[in-house]
Amino acid sequence: MLTLANEVAAIRDLRGPFHLDWQNGSSLANAQSEALQGQFAARLAAVHGLLTDDAAAPLLRVTLRETATQLVIVVCVATPDGGQVRVAQVSRAAFASQDASQPAPYLQKQLVWKQREPILDALEHATGTGNVLLVLGRETLWVYGSPSEQPALQAVAHIPGAAHVSRSLAGRIRFPNEDATHFMLELPGKMCSGLLGEKIVLDCVPAESRNARGGRARSISSADDSAKLIAPCDHTSWVLSSDTGDWSKLDRLFLHDGRSAGPDRTAVLETAGPVLALTSGPEAASSIAVVLNLSTGEYEIHRFALACRN
Repeated sequence: MLTLANEVAAIRDLRGPFHLDWQNGSSLANAQSEALQGQFAARLAAVHGLLTDDAAAPLLRVTLRETATQLVIVVCVATPDGGQVRVAQVSRAAFASQDASQPAPYLQKQLVWKQREPILDALEHATGTGNVLLVLGRETLWVYGSPSEQPALQAVAHIPGAAHVSRSLAGRIRFPNEDATHFMLELPGKMCSGLLGEKIVLDCVPAESRNARGGRARSISSADDSAKLIAPCDHTSWVLSSDTGDWSKLDRLFLHDGRSAGPDRTAVLETAGPVLALTSGPEAASSIAVVLNLSTGEYEIHRFALACRN
């Protein structure tokens, strides 16, 4: 599926965003079809602006069909010259031999960063030269290189204007479109925009000011309390979420199987304090959580990823 997704992403003049329409017209089990869909969507989601949840957007249709021996995957997508089709075939025997009842993956945790100064949000983001870690404070944005070892500071930007007087730790980092360098910051009382680079200059406006089209600028949105994760063993989709409860108590992280329509979720980890922010990483291979450690008073950033059981 990754090869097919790469072929689609490489189509010339492909203009998103598209709504993924996945249709299983084969005898493949729903769980296996959804696993393929998760793998395909995760790869395309790494191309900014290519996929959207808006059902009114143009369709990127994927249809699963089959012959006596092959699973046939057909992708149809609209382009300025009329449309493009990509086809891949996989042996049905390869799926028949898979064990559909694989045990659930488990969660791995890695401490990435900690500091005394409050952290409102953190986000791991893919650029053309690798991943970076953006860390948002009340008055500062830090950008770190994001290797497996200790992150190295790449850029720092002061947020213009006085910090909004608030006990809330509300704040959010967003990349709103296909430009991998353009980001937005949502903060109490203001919204800022900037471009990733060796030197970052932030442009901020009051959150309630009118935008260029005469409408009101969006106020700060609530931080997400869940993140998508893809299991590396079978490419199934899982949802990592937190209690989002009392910020004076320890918190818990839960996993929910994305193939299940029910609300059931399983507690997998207790954190050292409240989870203040939780975001998906590039291609949903990992997620980033901001935790206030109640024992030390430090703000910690953890990276979580799924690993497969033997």
